[in-house]
Amino acid sequence: MKDLSWKQWVSVVVLVSAVMLGTGMIVGKNLVETEVVPSEQVVIEDSEEPIYIISYVVGAVNKPDVYELPINSIVKDAIEKAGGPTEDADLVAINLARKVKDGEEIIVPAKQIALSDSSDPNDSGNSANAVGANINGKININIASAKELEALPGIGEVKSNAIVQYRKDYGLFRDIRDIMNVSGIGEITFENIKDLIVIP
Repeated sequence: MKDLSWKQWVSVVVLVSAVMLGTGMIVGKNLVETEVVPSEQVVIEDSEEPIYIISYVVGAVNKPDVYELPINSIVKDAIEKAGGPTEDADLVAINLARKVKDGEEIIVPAKQIALSDSSDPNDSGNSANAVGANINGKININIASAKELEALPGIGEVKSNAIVQYRKDYGLFRDIRDIMNVSGIGEITFENIKDLIVIP
């Protein structure tokens, strides 16, 4: 190395500098590319589409059909989407604030006035005089009040209120056997009331 001339020393220094400069440019380029990735990911996250659910709205509504609703919609939103309730809709019988599940069928019941089969105006205890009873004297479990349901054997105040609450939370009964889904009502109770209850 001592025998190197002054020009050769300059050449060595220039060569080493060029190598170091090239290495620095490569490292810097990689750093720039690495920093671009997070910003691209943010753009993708911001472009997500809103999530929707599907619901079949029927019964006492002006435009019964299958509708697309924004996620977290409630029963009231679904009814409004279906053109709103009809004049005879019984909105008290359902829970308007309940969240709608994807694929759910929402049945809006209509108000029903039952006819009495009793000609005795003093017979106030006849179950056929109740709003929730049909002309055969059977209790309509989809529209009967808690007080009317207490006329059924084995159905006291607690169970009658549970039936009304079940209708508000899950909708109308589709089969009389569905009443066994209510807390406190089992096979024995059902056997005692099955001939005394009906659904529309």
